[in-house]
Amino acid sequence: MNYEVVEEIISGLESGILFGFSSVISKLGFVFSEQGFSKMLVPICILISICCSAIGFVCQTRGLKHGRAIVVSTCTAVASIVSGVLAGMFALGESLPSAPVARLSLLLGWLFIISGIILLFCSARVMSLLPRPLRRLLRSSKERNHNLKRSPSTRQKDSSPSAVIHASNLHHLMASSALKEKP
Repeated sequence: MNYEVVEEIISGLESGILFGFSSVISKLGFVFSEQGFSKMLVPICILISICCSAIGFVCQTRGLKHGRAIVVSTCTAVASIVSGVLAGMFALGESLPSAPVARLSLLLGWLFIISGIILLFCSARVMSLLPRPLRRLLRSSKERNHNLKRSPSTRQKDSSPSAVIHASNLHHLMASSALKEKP
């Protein structure tokens, strides 16, 4: 794996884990309050939750600045879900759904998301394994999409004399208006 990809993954995981823990910490304050602990724990936990979210946004922004948005955002979402569920299970005593279909659906959803992330990172290797006609088709559609994004603007520049003011004229106009304002 490239160094850049590792940085994208780390930034996504950092921010996602902080977002997941932020949710659990805020709920933890209310659970403590219901169990008879001091009511001051609610605002303290909410404050800690806000700090975790803020640090998570900084980590995610750093990752988006230096990496691909699709990788950072996907890792953030997955880490947020997984860390929130796991922290909820261990810290708050919550459990997975008891119905077999619901539990299977949840676990299959996680499996599909993690498989998608793995495919996202290994897309170059997967492309080399595809048959040649399919590779050409996918590459040509990728190039078409890239060229559409890079096409010149369709908006025409207004070249009427009233819209274009040369720098020398602008300097002259500014100087004459300054003279008019002085009494």
